Amino acid sequence: MKEETADIAIKGGTLVTSQAINRGVIYIKDGRVESIEPEDSNRSAFRVIDATGKYVLPGIIDAHLHPVYADKIDTLSQSAAFGGITTLIPFIGAIRAWGKTGDLYDAVTDFIKEGEEKSAVDFGIHCSLCHDDMETVAEVIPKVVDLGVISFKAFMAYSKRGMKLEDGELMKVMEIVAGNDAFFAVHAENGTILDYLEEKFVSEGRLGPEMYPLAQPNIAEAEAVFRILTLAKIIQCPMYLPHLSASESLQVVRLFKEWGEPRFFSETCVHYLTLTDDEMKKRGSLAKVGPPLRKPKDVENMWKAVDEGLIDVIASDTAGHLVKSKEPLWENVFKAPSGLPGVETLFTVAYDEGVNNGRVTLPLMVKLMCENPARIFGLYPQKGVLQKGSDADLVIFDPTLPHTIRADAQHAKVDYSMYEGRACVGAPVLVMQRGNVLVENGELKASSGQGKYLPRKNIAFK
Repeated sequence: MKEETADIAIKGGTLVTSQAINRGVIYIKDGRVESIEPEDSNRSAFRVIDATGKYVLPGIIDAHLHPVYADKIDTLSQSAAFGGITTLIPFIGAIRAWGKTGDLYDAVTDFIKEGEEKSAVDFGIHCSLCHDDMETVAEVIPKVVDLGVISFKAFMAYSKRGMKLEDGELMKVMEIVAGNDAFFAVHAENGTILDYLEEKFVSEGRLGPEMYPLAQPNIAEAEAVFRILTLAKIIQCPMYLPHLSASESLQVVRLFKEWGEPRFFSETCVHYLTLTDDEMKKRGSLAKVGPPLRKPKDVENMWKAVDEGLIDVIASDTAGHLVKSKEPLWENVFKAPSGLPGVETLFTVAYDEGVNNGRVTLPLMVKLMCENPARIFGLYPQKGVLQKGSDADLVIFDPTLPHTIRADAQHAKVDYSMYEGRACVGAPVLVMQRGNVLVENGELKASSGQGKYLPRKNIAFK
């Protein structure tokens, strides 16, 4: 029987999975991968895309970002598409510091509506909890889980912003989260240490940008990682550790991996793989992020952890502010807001630093930025992989394409980049979601509202 004509065929490219690099032809029909066939396949398709000399990757998943500052989901999703990202999982919460009102359920339903109206790419949701949520978490978390949210985040720091939970509160939330077949992510820094050091430096008039990393030392992160995993072991709550940055934290991760409980996954961000605290002296508060940028040895140890398998996900933690909103840049670093832009440069910088410099293989990058996020956050095998039946989310990536990062050439509202002037080799030339082209040859083809909300189920911790 004659095979039905495919909608799209992608030929000539090198297909990259988390396990291997192979040749083949991808046939797409009705927004899904219908088959992957040998190079000599001559099945017909309405459109044939020539990927000769290029890699064909699954769509990138950014599992950590904050569309609540200068860029909301509309412009942030467009910027993400230019970077090869086809799925976003942002943190959403009823947090005063983010300008939100109402309870957690309201924040989630409002964002689903906003995303379905404005997002250019598919999206899920993590929920961020703060101290104000504690009275209602037992009632609200099950309702939010019913909406398809399986990951909840809390903070062990930032008491002045109303975000810090004490240990007893963390354990209470753990019981509720685990009891609702979800899992828990925690910003792990010892808030008491951070507050003490900040108050000490302010009282001494030591307010320059170079003081910020000193106010959030490595040990404050490592201690909090140890403590939260200890609490999780008692409660038997599955965990996700976002934005690890310190060498000492990696030793804690290794120890708990050896102990075998609790089950948890670890994340780092591209800025902790590429930048150091010297940026504070160069850029002032523009380089302020929590946890802070660390020393060169931390960058090297983080890459070793990626290669060793201690790190499961690389994400952007995009939380970009306009330059004018980052004031004061030099006079008082503790008064400036925290957060860096970076969704559009997430994959290209990680690829340039990791693959081009021989630190890691491209299949490992695909594992940490496509497949693992999909598996951990309940999207696999719909997302994160190119195989029969998966969504036709993919990136055609030219490994020979040179480009220089410029903030004014990017597609977000944030008007600076931490990588300004960096020359990279390798960039997406076509980005596709569910068989629809989002970006091609530097031109946005996607429209607002093209993205879909992705309700999720906990499959990683079963």
